[in-house]
Amino acid sequence: MGLREVHAAQTRELILDAAFSLFLDRGYEKTTMEDIAAKAEVGTTTLYRYYPSKDLLVIGPLEFNGQMAEELRARPADEPLDLALGHAVRALLVAPRAGTDRIAQIEKVMLTTPSLQTRLLEQYVAERRLLGEAIAERLGRSPDDLYCRAAARMASMVLELVGEKGTLSDIGDSDAAAARAVEDLKTVTQQLVSNPPPFPRL
Repeated sequence: MGLREVHAAQTRELILDAAFSLFLDRGYEKTTMEDIAAKAEVGTTTLYRYYPSKDLLVIGPLEFNGQMAEELRARPADEPLDLALGHAVRALLVAPRAGTDRIAQIEKVMLTTPSLQTRLLEQYVAERRLLGEAIAERLGRSPDDLYCRAAARMASMVLELVGEKGTLSDIGDSDAAAARAVEDLKTVTQQLVSNPPPFPRL
């Protein structure tokens, strides 16, 4: 990482530290971007260059940015879809992200801010849609194909089930935490394959 990249990373963290200090002290809705810039001692132009909107200060560290779809496209074309999806989910689990302390701050702000909860849900839906499109490309089907959409939902559900085990928030802190999350992924997928839940039918 060059000096410019190091400086940019430090500036992002400085801004996030200032933002969450204000969010937790006075509340998300009552904090303005100007407040954050002043607290971080940066210009508003600099703030908006790194974070174009206030919600990205909270949602940004959680965004996957289509990573599962990208990972799926990178898998060998002849690899079975279930294995390719497993590798895509695993790659997302071990990707660097915000550490435990930052995740804890994000959760506190999210719990008291319905608008951010809605925004995060929109991000999850968008991520799932991108994955469905990648699955459709792989299979030569339409993105609206029920099989492709259901496969994307299953991958998202597996990720959610792993998250419920409580290891995801620790991943940013150590390789060991990432390894635990991968083991949880294996456990969840093995249980679902060996004893699949019933689908509703008429």
